[in-house]
Amino acid sequence: MSHASTFRASTALRGMGRAAGLLLSGPAPGNATRIDDGRQMDLEEALGHFGPNQAATRALNLHLGKRLRTARAARGLAMPALGARVGRCGQQIQKYEVGQDAIKAATLYQLATVLGVSIEWFFEGISL
Repeated sequence: MSHASTFRASTALRGMGRAAGLLLSGPAPGNATRIDDGRQMDLEEALGHFGPNQAATRALNLHLGKRLRTARAARGLAMPALGARVGRCGQQIQKYEVGQDAIKAATLYQLATVLGVSIEWFFEGISL
């Protein structure tokens, strides 16, 4: 990548940050751009270009979310009620259920415990 294309990408990312309400700060280690909240974003994420692993990750998030919704509904729990039991809000539970956010391992363990299922249950029937 030439210096000119690096400059254009950097300028474009800074504009995207302002549009999204984020201020991008100076260079970060590697191929990342640091955002003012301390999170790092790689160039592919910033520009919306995703590699082959992204599709598998998305499929996994969708599968886990469907299983979460099934278990929650079977126990008659509302999203806010389940969220309160695992230290999350109802909106976060919804993001898990629609596959928008990945469920961290510790949270998955908490959800499995509250819902009375094993962690393995969430992965049954998965096809990536």
